Amino acid sequence: MIDTHCHLDLLRREDLEETLRDGSLEYLLTVGYDRKTVENAVRIARENDRVYCAVGFHPHEADRVSLEDIEWLRDIVLKNPKVRAIGETGLDFYKDYSDRKKQEEVFRWQINLARELGLPLVIHMRSAEEETIRILKEEKAYEVGGIMHCFTGSYETMRKAVDLGFYISYSGILTYKNAGNVREVAKRTPTARILLETDAPFLTPQPVRGKPNRPSYIWYTAKVLAELLPNSSLEDVDRMTSENAKLILNLGNNGRKETITYVINNKLYINLTNKCNLHCAFCQRERERDFMVKGYWVWVSRDPSVEEVVREIGDPTRYEEVVFCGYGEPTLRFSALKEIAKYVKSRGGKVRVDTNGLMFTFLPKEKLKELKGLVDVWSVSLNAPDRETYNRVCRPVQPDAFEKVVDFIKTALREGFEVVVSAVDYPGVDMKKTEELVKRLGAKWKYRHYEVVG
Repeated sequence: MIDTHCHLDLLRREDLEETLRDGSLEYLLTVGYDRKTVENAVRIARENDRVYCAVGFHPHEADRVSLEDIEWLRDIVLKNPKVRAIGETGLDFYKDYSDRKKQEEVFRWQINLARELGLPLVIHMRSAEEETIRILKEEKAYEVGGIMHCFTGSYETMRKAVDLGFYISYSGILTYKNAGNVREVAKRTPTARILLETDAPFLTPQPVRGKPNRPSYIWYTAKVLAELLPNSSLEDVDRMTSENAKLILNLGNNGRKETITYVINNKLYINLTNKCNLHCAFCQRERERDFMVKGYWVWVSRDPSVEEVVREIGDPTRYEEVVFCGYGEPTLRFSALKEIAKYVKSRGGKVRVDTNGLMFTFLPKEKLKELKGLVDVWSVSLNAPDRETYNRVCRPVQPDAFEKVVDFIKTALREGFEVVVSAVDYPGVDMKKTEELVKRLGAKWKYRHYEVVG
């Protein structure tokens, strides 16, 4: 697990010693917010292999910050390679410990410093959502991106921040009884952009509230997040948030390790190909070339062979099911899919294929019969209740693609396959009408949140 925001210099001595011994914490980002704590953060990071730091001036400090301080900060960064972000910086219009105009000025200075140095930002935002997003846009913060620290904002603000290249970090607040709104936003946050933090020694999670917070308590927040996200175990949340942190903070291998098979919630997924015959507007591969799925970089430089996939599967009964699913369309490799499914079924495994349902645009219907007894479940992404919506959202090449998908669903049902049909609540998709269509077809229905991938 990676704690992306803590203040190690503010911990009690015994808590700091316990934190530095804790093998479950892969990396920690300790954060400085004024001259003294910046120096402390740099020192602790220098002395401990697993600790990195962010340095900046908190909005509460803005009245005391000058351009001379920004030059001092630049010098600190240039001399210390373990500095991985600028911040925490931002706006706090809740307590107003500093003049609002001065907060904005110091915020802009630090955004420009981050752009100059090529480092991400760590953003403090309290009672200033509209102003924060406006300044991030005006100062071109999207060039470096960063982390929205201890996020408690609205869904709309979360979306705007993600669109600007920022990651959304959730703290122990996620566990609080009165934080229902925060949990609702977390459910709909793109899984490739979620981070976890403690803000230790502050914001202690609910089960241990009343004690000073410490990084090891991050697991309480992780457990709640695992309960919120569909198809997610605690292990998945650990891997997902840690690999996301490595990407934005440039830690370890940055998460970009090619993946043929990957495990989520005791299901084995097979990344059979990168190729896809749709260009869906909601897909991460289309919008950002971001192939991260719950901590796995789901991309390969070439299509894997049947032998390679079988070798990675091993004993399929170890998993709840084996799922053909990546950022490509598995039926495009029909022969390989068939051979691998045959292997899985011969050894007692269960097979599901996640498909866009366009198989009949390049193969005759009769080919579907060849998969009887080999594929247990077809999970079909329909994503629209009609041709017009489908063409706008899924952007197929074929003008009759929507009808082809509906025909695939009907044919699969007639052949006796179990069929689950899903849609993503992308803007402009009438989910109720889509569900009604699916039920008329006789298939099972699955509602999917936009960008909650995996």
